[in-house]
Amino acid sequence: MLAAAALFALTGLMLQWWRLQVLTASYDQGIFLQAIWSGLHGHPFESTLSSQLSTNVIHAGEPPAVGYHRLGQHFTPVLLLWVPLVGLLGIWALPLVQVGLMTAAGLVLHLIARKRLEDPWLAAFLACSFFGANAVIGPTWGNFTDLAQLPLAVLLLWYGLQRRLWWLLALAAVAVPMIREDTGVLLVGVSLWILVRQRQRWPLALALAALGLGWVLLVTNVLMPLFSDDNSRRFMVENFGQYIGDADQASSLEVLLKALRQPLVVLRELIWPPGETLRYLLAQGLPLMLVPLISLDSWLLMGMPLMGLLLAQGANNPLSINLRYALLVVPGLFAGAIEWWGRHPKAFAHRRLRRVWAGCIVLSLLLTLLANPNRSLSFLIPDSVDPWVYSSPALQWSHGASARELLRQIPKGASVAATTTLIPHLAQRPVLIRFPNGVIYRDRQGDNRAVDWIAIDLDWLRRYGVAFPRDREALENSLEALGSLPEPYGVRAFADGVVLLQRNQPDLQPARGQLQELMSSIQLQLDRQPE
Repeated sequence: MLAAAALFALTGLMLQWWRLQVLTASYDQGIFLQAIWSGLHGHPFESTLSSQLSTNVIHAGEPPAVGYHRLGQHFTPVLLLWVPLVGLLGIWALPLVQVGLMTAAGLVLHLIARKRLEDPWLAAFLACSFFGANAVIGPTWGNFTDLAQLPLAVLLLWYGLQRRLWWLLALAAVAVPMIREDTGVLLVGVSLWILVRQRQRWPLALALAALGLGWVLLVTNVLMPLFSDDNSRRFMVENFGQYIGDADQASSLEVLLKALRQPLVVLRELIWPPGETLRYLLAQGLPLMLVPLISLDSWLLMGMPLMGLLLAQGANNPLSINLRYALLVVPGLFAGAIEWWGRHPKAFAHRRLRRVWAGCIVLSLLLTLLANPNRSLSFLIPDSVDPWVYSSPALQWSHGASARELLRQIPKGASVAATTTLIPHLAQRPVLIRFPNGVIYRDRQGDNRAVDWIAIDLDWLRRYGVAFPRDREALENSLEALGSLPEPYGVRAFADGVVLLQRNQPDLQPARGQLQELMSSIQLQLDRQPE
């Protein structure tokens, strides 16, 4: 088990380091880094990158604003814990936090299993299942997510509940809903388990349910609107629009009430599409030999967050096993599996069953690796087969080194617009927005200004635009935006398809000529490619 934990941590740290070096980390990594970094300078949770996703920008057409608080999109006060570490380690802080938290969650899971189960090998199998789970590995290898804090917090709560450590139970019960505005529903799952399995502790169950559900309703209906209308005008509409009809906004309480009036729609969303739902459940249960799918304990503990994922929609598929949303299900899934084995310990005595379980863990690992989660293994596995998209490790390293060297020319604190893959390296500044979405921002005084610098990775977009429509669209929009900048920008540097422009400065040669040559080559490539 310790070897599995060490391998998990070492591999995760190495891949996170590699992602930052070769520009695989992207927008969300930059959002969290900027929001946390702002806390070092007296403006916690402020982020122009988050502002770019706000309803004021998307729906009203306003420029992203300095002073925008991300708490209107996601209420995540626990992130304040990492402000000092970001101040100490900078860009490397969040990868360390994410891998460290997920590794610690696996160790706590093993501790719970050792206390609950008599067979230490059974406890080790459960821990190895955690470290081999696609739903754990995929998000851990991806961009930083606030949900990486959730498995550890919930498992500490479960440990406190099982061992009657009231101080730990209380601390974790407060921490869980503070992770994100919707994570309080996991406390409701714990309360349901207590009501079914330990009925004599019903006061505790009611307290946890009241805390979890009450906090979700308070935050989403009262606290978040104090910062912005994004939850009601964007996220509720985009994720649960099927329940509210043509309404252009709705609070979480309104969505809940309208959904309850449409039981047939809710039932359809829970099971449709059945193939995708079944694949998701199988992927979640595979490293545990599908035991959670027959465990009442797992269903009680994971049922609430799982139902939320099944009822939601959106651009980011909530049922993707490699995305952060899978972490909402993981704690209850594994805690419930421990309870199932506690009631059926003799089943583990069969050698053939242990071999099948080991095979399930290996299969889960293989499927995870083949899926290339979050492009973390692009140096080994092609990003696309037809059409073929693959960059060798040497090419990725060379390109990343050239881009990082170019970005060092941008002064600290200067305002920047940059393409997605460059954003994490530039996020420790007050003003950073995504190009080609714009180069204009609104300062603290309410005046519109153009950014000082523009950094564009055309080579990345050209390579991936061959196979991925979103990258092709970004490439086409980048070329168009370069030809219609609102103020004069001079080409100051060019290296390996990455270009740096500065406002009100003259062009430098040969950088200008190299950019023009690349743009012509890309346009010719786009003209030859089918839409």
